[in-house]
Amino acid sequence: MNYLLLALIPAAFGLNPVIARALHQTFEPGTLTVLRWSFSALIIGVIALARGRRERWRASLRDYASLIGLGIAGMGFCAYAAYVATQTATATTVGLIYACTAALVALYEILRGQTRPSIALLSGLTLCLVGVATLLTRGHLEALSTLDIGRGELWAVAGMSVWAFYSVAMRPRANILTPLASFTVLSCAATLAAAPFMMLELDAHPLPQLGLVHVAWIAALVLITGVAAFIAYNWSLARNGAILTAATISLSPLYIAGMAIVLIGEEIAWFHGVALTLVTSGLGAINLARARQ
Repeated sequence: MNYLLLALIPAAFGLNPVIARALHQTFEPGTLTVLRWSFSALIIGVIALARGRRERWRASLRDYASLIGLGIAGMGFCAYAAYVATQTATATTVGLIYACTAALVALYEILRGQTRPSIALLSGLTLCLVGVATLLTRGHLEALSTLDIGRGELWAVAGMSVWAFYSVAMRPRANILTPLASFTVLSCAATLAAAPFMMLELDAHPLPQLGLVHVAWIAALVLITGVAAFIAYNWSLARNGAILTAATISLSPLYIAGMAIVLIGEEIAWFHGVALTLVTSGLGAINLARARQ
């Protein structure tokens, strides 16, 4: 069971950009964000309420304000940015860029003096940086000098940067509420923040008639990338520990590329292969360095 959890976690997280790319011509980014987090909040919230006193909801207004702000930034903006990115960039590109969040967090910890900059850690950061540069320029690194970078890639970088901020800022606030209650509050905050964008999108472009395939994709977005990803990650933390669980996330680029090819027929360019190798190796080196420390 423990190994099954470790295999499912990167798949659950990696499916998000694939679904977004599959639905990018039907659903606008704000609408997808609301659908994902509103239904996820409903499901997890019902489970949390059913657990009664085992869930802790009490906190100060200041703590709630902090969680709401992080929900808007981390779960609201980051999801919205990923969905905007997949309008013009491939799911593989967006997923690989978001996977480099761990590298940005590690860089922050080095600059703050919280982590010792070992050779393995610095090597991992360098590999991830070169991998992202390869994606941004589609294999033509000279494009960096002219800032000839696609709109989708820039949105992915923005989302990844905010997700790194969220990851750092959430650490000291992780125990304000119990996990299920915290997820519910964060998801509700993200939903409310994205709701105005959804209303504007639907006013400008009403939804077309939806078929079973659209319902299936939305169900997967909510149940797999929302509910299952959260539950599996927290369950794995308890059963496998933080180091092994975090290490599995480094495999998400491989899952994303594979699922994009199989599920939506996405074509992988040569620079995707180069970036995939660089980013996966870089994340592996970062996790190895953290395990040693």
